[in-house]
Amino acid sequence: MTDAAPILLVQPEAWAAADPDPSSSALIAQSVGDSSFLSQHFSTKLQFGTAGLRAPRGLGPARMNRVTVRVAARAIGLHLLDSGLQQGGVVIGYDARTDADIYALDTALLLTKLGIPCLLINDPCPTPVVVWHQKMRAAAGAIVVTASHNPAKDGGYKVYGPDGTQIRPPVDKEIESLMNFSDLPSNEDLASKEAIELLSGNAAVAAYIENVVPIGASIASEIPTLQWVYTPLCGVGGAVMEAACVHAGLPSPIRVDEQFDPDGLFPNLPFPNPEEPGVLAAALAAADAQGADLVLANDPDADRLAVAIKSGVGWYQLTGDELGLLLCDYQLTTTSGDNRLTASSFVSSEAVQALCNERGVEHVRTLTGFKWIMEPAVSRPNSSWIFGYEEALGYSVNDQVLDKDGISAAIAFLKLCQHLRDRNVDPLIRLDELAREVGLYVTRQASGQFEASAIEATLAALRNDPPDALLGSPVIAVTDWATKPAPFSANLLEFRSSSGVRMAIRPSGTEPKVKIYLEQFVANPQENLQDLRAGCSEVLKSLGEEALSWFEGEI
Repeated sequence: MTDAAPILLVQPEAWAAADPDPSSSALIAQSVGDSSFLSQHFSTKLQFGTAGLRAPRGLGPARMNRVTVRVAARAIGLHLLDSGLQQGGVVIGYDARTDADIYALDTALLLTKLGIPCLLINDPCPTPVVVWHQKMRAAAGAIVVTASHNPAKDGGYKVYGPDGTQIRPPVDKEIESLMNFSDLPSNEDLASKEAIELLSGNAAVAAYIENVVPIGASIASEIPTLQWVYTPLCGVGGAVMEAACVHAGLPSPIRVDEQFDPDGLFPNLPFPNPEEPGVLAAALAAADAQGADLVLANDPDADRLAVAIKSGVGWYQLTGDELGLLLCDYQLTTTSGDNRLTASSFVSSEAVQALCNERGVEHVRTLTGFKWIMEPAVSRPNSSWIFGYEEALGYSVNDQVLDKDGISAAIAFLKLCQHLRDRNVDPLIRLDELAREVGLYVTRQASGQFEASAIEATLAALRNDPPDALLGSPVIAVTDWATKPAPFSANLLEFRSSSGVRMAIRPSGTEPKVKIYLEQFVANPQENLQDLRAGCSEVLKSLGEEALSWFEGEI
């Protein structure tokens, strides 16, 4: 306990009176004299990050809970009313996380009381299903209660605007300004459940599949049927993926049984993110047991896709950039037209841009996050959107879902694999072919936790005095994205060296961490590509370690 009393956004007693959770009063009574607890939970409120609101569940405006959700829903509703958009209504969905269904219902009840019609998908379902329903209904907004791939203790809240994409500045800040904790909503501010339009999860998923997943017949071929293993990582993708495969005429997956059914506690998956080392271990073991050479995984809300491939030396998990290049190649090959449009984030590989340039298709580089990646899809109505991606396993392969979609991306990848099998080629060989076409792009990441003040101080120093060289290679270009005009500015620094290395540095938007994105480009690679990739990766590893050493005060 410290001497200084924290400045609170709301008094704990007022919170206890408004909180419908009966356990809150007792917890507040136990903690009322703990200034550290009060400061952490009651002195700040949640803010919109790269993908909405996200925080551990708990008491106070700095945590996800029913009161915070009601305050956020009221702010969204007031913003719609101020904008004159309320009659368009809001589509609401949720995943299988603890309390997600309660948060979704509270949201629908509060918005309805404000006079905003709501459609609540009344079963756990993937984020892209909800997003498609908003677009189909031309609703003024959508809300998905999900914390995506965060640990089980977290809750989250993704918000979509009238254009069908996740809200961007200045709308997010406008909604934040309306999140007023000095006047907490109560049960009197909620409508009756009978006033809400409900849609079953089965009906919602069936409509999504019918309209988003290309229909197909099983392909007659002398090549043995594709054997693949799938895990939804205890999320909501399992049944949807299987139904999508039937609709697309693709073989159903081999299940990872212990991870197939939705479970918001994520047993044995402390961090259910398919990017994390070891998360696909159970799926790889199932593939080995069944003799399969392909593994696909979605994250818990099924908007991301991960792929691992059996090679001659064991399992290889594609990087987000490699999977992005393969999917882009497939989309370019299976579509046509002079007005096709693609996009990727600045921190993703430049290989996709090079491929699009080679094929004569427009490509846009955007800020980090799918709210930015999908912006060209809605701001350029005369273009034909065919692909967007970010290195963090997010992919868009159609214009029906204006966000990343791990289900439709998986279907596209499986069709890609069938196409390659007809040529007796696997995805790894196809990556080699693409490297011969546009050059070799090798990417790697480094990250470290530091004091926030140390991160800002180091970034300021790098802006004032950028490095002259990267591992001995002269720096030939420096880009500071903070100098770009709003709303397209970002706290991102980019350095390029004469040896073809690119480094992008930015602080995390959700934790005291710096993220470093590294890329090595080799034009016209002539030597063994496997050895060349390994050598480039080691160079990038050393560069990442050097860059992390620039930051002080490591936690």
